[in-house]
Amino acid sequence: MERETGGPAFPYSGVHKGDDAIHIIDSHGMTLRDYMAAKAMQGMISSFVMMDNVTNSSVAWAASGAYRMADAMLKARAK
Repeated sequence: MERETGGPAFPYSGVHKGDDAIHIIDSHGMTLRDYMAAKAMQGMISSFVMMDNVTNSSVAWAASGAYRMADAMLKARAK
């Protein structure tokens, strides 16, 4: 089963005129899920307590927690 990603966060389609050719650009960039997780993690690690105790397990906790929050945001968004 494929995980819901919310689609592209910053889709872009356009035309670039180069020296000898015209190029059609279709870029999807990061997913909305990745964007939401990055924002959630930014808030989580802004705590001085978190930054004073950076360990492998605290980093793993922040990463997995950020994606759990992003998944919850996507679920709420779908309602």
